[in-house]
Amino acid sequence: MDDLEYIKKFSKINITKACKKVKVNRSNLLNNKTTKENIKKVRQELENQVAKLYIKKEDKENETNC
Repeated sequence: MDDLEYIKKFSKINITKACKKVKVNRSNLLNNKTTKENIKKVRQELENQVAKLYIKKEDKENETNC
């Protein structure tokens, strides 16, 4: 994956999508009017999205090194 593709994939990660996926109200989250459980759900979703970028990058690098 070249650098530009990698950067573009980061632009797809955002709080709104993470909130929708785990069904948490974004406004309540940003205004600290939600439960700690909901905050944790959104954080985990964001971490998962970032991890996917790194996993895909590492897999493609390993394929080229073999």
